[in-house]
Amino acid sequence: MLFFLKGKQQPVVSLLNKLLQRSGPRLSHLNAGGNGHSTNADYDKDPQILLSDENRQRCLEKMKKAAPAGAQLKGKEREKSFASVLIAICTDDKGGKPSILYTRRSRLLRRHMRQISFPGGIKDDNEDFVACALRETEEEIGLSPGRVDVWGCGNLMKPPHTAAIMPVIGVVHNFNEAELKLNTDEVEEAFAIPISLLAKPETLHYTQFKSGYSAPVFIVGDKKIWGITGFLTNTFLNSFLPTEYNHIKNRVKYIRPIKAPSMT
Repeated sequence: MLFFLKGKQQPVVSLLNKLLQRSGPRLSHLNAGGNGHSTNADYDKDPQILLSDENRQRCLEKMKKAAPAGAQLKGKEREKSFASVLIAICTDDKGGKPSILYTRRSRLLRRHMRQISFPGGIKDDNEDFVACALRETEEEIGLSPGRVDVWGCGNLMKPPHTAAIMPVIGVVHNFNEAELKLNTDEVEEAFAIPISLLAKPETLHYTQFKSGYSAPVFIVGDKKIWGITGFLTNTFLNSFLPTEYNHIKNRVKYIRPIKAPSMT
């Protein structure tokens, strides 16, 4: 499998090596005006529109109609389980500048170590998807369930080789990184990325797989969001952003891989 980024080929090994360069548990927040990016007023000027009841209803309707990511394979034991993740829309202490909360998985974990993800995990038999997302979030980063204004659930995603994943959307008003307490056995880092950065067209790239599909990749500073988290981020933004704010729609397109010339 090769990693294709904006038409350039890059081995997956090289990508993984870059992901392993950082170390140490921490909390961080990416400012909309930092890292060489300018603030896009479209997304910052009126959070009341983005967080309105009308936009909430529209977002949930579109999330429930979202296409599933991939297809599960028969006979895989892990695919018989269910999980949920929290897509947390965070506002600052003035109720503005909405951002999305992410974590970086601990290097101590056996699977997907140091990958960027949403807080969440495997659902217990006696709980629903919302309860699972809130419980796992509190266990991983110490965010109290009472801090989350739950909007609702999206469509169940069924990627291969892993549990089916339900995205739960909610808002954390007046978010402050200081209220988080990381469980370093599970999470190495927690950070919020402003939607004003994620929604920039130049932030969205894609991974081109030889098997014949493309997956979104968001790059903000040294943060690279890909895999199922990139897919969910792209699905959420296209559901959450009103048409006049959405400049990333239909930007992830399949491009046929370049075949190397025969040496014979």
